[in-house]
Amino acid sequence: MEPSAIIYSYRNSLPSEALHDLKQYFAFKLKKLSEDIIADENLGFRNSVTEALLNDFSLADIKLVRELFHAELDCERTIWRHDNLYQLSFYLYSLGQMEDAFLLYEAKYGLGHMDASTMQDRYSITVGHEPNEVIKYVKSRFQDAPDLKNDYPQLVDELQSIIDDPDYESIADYSKFIRGYFLGHSNIAGSGTLH
Repeated sequence: MEPSAIIYSYRNSLPSEALHDLKQYFAFKLKKLSEDIIADENLGFRNSVTEALLNDFSLADIKLVRELFHAELDCERTIWRHDNLYQLSFYLYSLGQMEDAFLLYEAKYGLGHMDASTMQDRYSITVGHEPNEVIKYVKSRFQDAPDLKNDYPQLVDELQSIIDDPDYESIADYSKFIRGYFLGHSNIAGSGTLH
């Protein structure tokens, strides 16, 4: 299976069963290399799919990006490898779906591993929106599903901290930074937004 075939299949919304079968190629799969060494059998292929998306990803890829992200979270939780987590966070941030604030919060604050958490930008949880907008969305989700707040207890506080103690002048400035990081600063000159 080639990365392009996975991307094509997800973009063209094959039936759920077919997509489920494709996950075997990139899902976290524990492999014991020796008595003391474990690895993720699919990490290399997941790297290839993630990289293949870099210059050509859109909302048509959201299902795939989320599946890749979940595989990276599983990998990080089990063997402390997170090779694609930052890049996949960029994709989710760029695609701007507010529901992904929860996934990005999990990557930044929920893994309990300093290396992975430090690598994640706190601004990613805004998914490219103003923090106040995301706070309203999150609070409405908490109201609809009160147990959700137990899984993301500090999400609203972290969003508020971006307002109270910003690292960038604006969300547009962060967007320009992160886009330049992945696509090259010369490629995004003058572009302050991702949407």
